[in-house]
Amino acid sequence: MDRIFDGEELNKGKGGISILTHNQITRIDLTRNAFMMALTKYINGEIWR
Repeated sequence: MDRIFDGEELNKGKGGISILTHNQITRIDLTRNAFMMALTKYINGEIWR
């Protein structure tokens, strides 16, 4: 990714997802959303039964 994006040191900033989405989604946003999706089974337990 650093080579593709001219060595912007993505691991020290917002990350590649931020560059790819023009700062619309940050690394934290992506992680939070993935975590919430993983919890849907527990948030909506009655649907999964």
